[in-house]
Amino acid sequence: MKNLLTFTIALAVLSGGSVFLSGCQKPAPPPAPLTKLTGGTMGTFYEVTIAGDLSEAEQQELQTDIEETLAEVNRQMSTYDPESEISHFNRSESTDWLDVSPGFAQVAKEALAIAEATNGLFDPTVGPLIDLWRFGPEKDITDLPTAEEIAAACEHVGFDKLEVRLDPPAIRKSDPKTELDLSAIAKGYGVDEVSWTIQRLRHENFLVNIGGEILAHGFRKTGEPWRLAIEKPVADSREIQSLVPLSDQAMATSGDYRNFYELDGKRISHTINPTTGQPVTHLLHSVSVIAEDCMTADGMATALLVMGPEAAWAFAEKHELLVYLAYTEDGKLKTRFSPDFPLQPLENE
Repeated sequence: MKNLLTFTIALAVLSGGSVFLSGCQKPAPPPAPLTKLTGGTMGTFYEVTIAGDLSEAEQQELQTDIEETLAEVNRQMSTYDPESEISHFNRSESTDWLDVSPGFAQVAKEALAIAEATNGLFDPTVGPLIDLWRFGPEKDITDLPTAEEIAAACEHVGFDKLEVRLDPPAIRKSDPKTELDLSAIAKGYGVDEVSWTIQRLRHENFLVNIGGEILAHGFRKTGEPWRLAIEKPVADSREIQSLVPLSDQAMATSGDYRNFYELDGKRISHTINPTTGQPVTHLLHSVSVIAEDCMTADGMATALLVMGPEAAWAFAEKHELLVYLAYTEDGKLKTRFSPDFPLQPLENE
């Protein structure tokens, strides 16, 4: 669901980060050396920051391995690649088991687990509804879908129509027309896979960012965690809402304050409730989730955004999630966060 619309910023890798953080402070000491590698993937960007000064040869080796890792994730789960495993599954109308890669099965299994835990508010089969509301590849917005069109799409939506096994890895559907879309969780999985790739090359202090889904490993420098920022959920602003120090954890943010359109006097959010087939109308604007792995954080942030502020908070408390919610109440922007959610004051406060 998030696509390009996750708005967690890794301050350590922003070239203009000091603009946000300097204020009227004493001159800072020279920054510790960082090596930054960037590229494109999954319709967005990736950015890897290593604490330390890598040689050209080390950088080339690392970037090659990172891009091979990301290419493999795309080969399995990109709905934009007609030859990917997921595209083959979606085109097939067979209800037999289809062999898939272990990574594909792992991500699909996690997606179904989140779907079950959230009673279908997170649903990896929601793709037809996203397309119907013009948030898919075809974005020609001329009119809203009819009740009949929504009902027809909903007939083939439902996580209970899918089954996954891990050994041997395979997936099947009970409805020949059901399609799978793992975009709400695949970027987080990609972050985790890149993290393992970096660790295999014996780097221990680094930051991985794919389209705003971030994993912080180790420290930026001795004893100092990486610092991330959560943006204020305002469409035409890049103002920082809160700073988050993070080490050996992942954070994902899902928001709908930039991806919407207006038609016939209605604001149409890209956040679709799979159980109703309708865009959400509540006033929860963004959700940040911290977890041990980025795949979990990614999927949970998406699910909580569908729920709305009260239900999301209740779910987070019940399941002991670390969350940060930004929402409107009585016409004012408010925030609510778990007691153990790591925050530090903005320097200019």
